[in-house]
Amino acid sequence: MTEIESVRRARFSDDLNHIIDSNGQRVDFEDSRIVYVDPEPRNSYGRRLVINLFKKYNRNIRVSGETDASILQYAKRICSGRECLASVAIAGAVLKDIKEYKKEDEITIYRTPIDNHGPCQNGAWPVLWDTFSRRLNVKNAIFCAFPKYTNRYLGLNRDMLAWENINFIVGQYLIEARNALHCVAENRINALERFEYLTSEFIDSVKDGKKTLNTGLVKWAKEVAKIPLKASIEEIPKVLIFGGLNLMFDHYPLEDFFLEKGIIVKVVDIIETMSMILAESTIRFGFKKGYLTPKDQFNEKLLGVSELEGNEQKEFQRTRRNKSALNFLNSQCKIFRRIIGKSGLLFDPFIDFVALFEEGNKYVSSNSLSETPIITGRFLHSIKEGIYDGLVNLGTFNCQPAMNSQAIIRPLANKSDIPYAAIDCEGPWISTNQRRLLETIAIQAKRLRKEKNEKLIQKASS
Repeated sequence: MTEIESVRRARFSDDLNHIIDSNGQRVDFEDSRIVYVDPEPRNSYGRRLVINLFKKYNRNIRVSGETDASILQYAKRICSGRECLASVAIAGAVLKDIKEYKKEDEITIYRTPIDNHGPCQNGAWPVLWDTFSRRLNVKNAIFCAFPKYTNRYLGLNRDMLAWENINFIVGQYLIEARNALHCVAENRINALERFEYLTSEFIDSVKDGKKTLNTGLVKWAKEVAKIPLKASIEEIPKVLIFGGLNLMFDHYPLEDFFLEKGIIVKVVDIIETMSMILAESTIRFGFKKGYLTPKDQFNEKLLGVSELEGNEQKEFQRTRRNKSALNFLNSQCKIFRRIIGKSGLLFDPFIDFVALFEEGNKYVSSNSLSETPIITGRFLHSIKEGIYDGLVNLGTFNCQPAMNSQAIIRPLANKSDIPYAAIDCEGPWISTNQRRLLETIAIQAKRLRKEKNEKLIQKASS
C-alpha cells in the first residue's frame, strides 16, 4: 500500500456530535480549524452576507464565486465530461478550493446544494463523491455533506442555516434591483457607484451589528430611491431568464447581454429551487396518501395530527419539518421583497411555489420529483403575468429535466405573443448562433414593450 493510499478519511462520529479527523482524533464542531465550503456559485452580495453571518456564530465558511474557465479546467482532472454542468462545476470548485485555499491544519466540510432523489444526476452525487474522495485522498476533508435533521445539520445551528438561505436570497434581490437601475438610471456610472456604496454600507452595518437585515434594508431602500432615474421601470423592456438549478452556473453571459442592450433582465429567484428541495418529502408523503396534485399535497389538513407509527411516523415528522421551513422561507421572501421594493427597482411580485408547481402539473406530473414541472409552471405563470417582454429558458444540454421542459414549453410558446427562446449550453458562455437568437429576442422584446407603452398612453388619454 502506497503512502497516498494510506490516507485515512475524516468523518462524522457515529452519534454526529463531533468529527473524527484523519489522525483518528476527536474534533468538536466549535474548533476553529473546521471550515465549511459551499462549492456552488453564489452572488457577490449574498456571499458577503453569509460569511459575516457565520462569523457571528463563530463558524468559518468559504463560498465559491462564479463558475469560470479555471473551475471547469480543474474539473477535467476528475470528471469524465458526461456529468451535468452542476456536477462538473461543483467538482471543479472543490478541487480549486483544495489546491488554492485549503490550509494544512484545516478540517474542511464540502457541502452540496441539494440532497434529493429523482430523475436527475444529483441522485448519484453520494456515490460520485464517495468515488472522488477515494481518488483525491485528501487529508481532513469530508465530501458531499448536506445539512439536515438526520445529521444534526453538520454541527450548525438550524436557525443560522435558515438565515444563510435568506441572506443568499436577499443578495439575489439586490442584484435584481441593480439590473433595473442599470437600465433606468439618469447617469448609469454615477448611479451604479452610488448603489454599490449604499449596498456595501448596508452589508457592513449588518456585520457590525448596527442594523438587522430588516432595518438595514429599510435605510438602504430609502437612500437608493433617491437616485435620479430617466424612466420608470414600467417603460423599459424586461426579459426573464428561467430554468432549473443549472442557472447558478451559466446565466452570466445572458444577463450581461441583455443589460448591454438596455433591457432589464431578471434571473428567476433561487427560492424556487430551494422550495423544490424542501417540497420533496411533502410530495412523497402526499402521493402515498393518494393525493396527486400539489394543491392537495400541500393542504394543511394533510399535515395535521397523525396516528402513524414507526417509519411512517418519522416520514410524517420530516414532512412537517420541511413544510415549516418552506413556509418560513416563503414568508421571509415576501417581507424582504416588500422592503427592497421600496427602492422602486423591483417589479415582479413573489410567486408562491405551490402555485408554480400546480401550473406545471397540468402538463407534466409534479410527482416526477424533477425540475420540469417548476420550469414549465414558471413559463405559464410569466405568460399570465404579462410583466415580461421576452422569456429565455436556459438549460444544459445533458440535463434531462431541463430538456424535457423545452419539449413541453415549445408548443405552448408558439401560442403566445411573448418572444421565447430555449437555449442549452455546456457552460457559462454562448455560441455565435445563440447570440443571434438572443439578438432576435432583444429586438422583439423592445418592439413588444413599445406597443404596450403606446396602448397605455392611448388608454390614459381616452
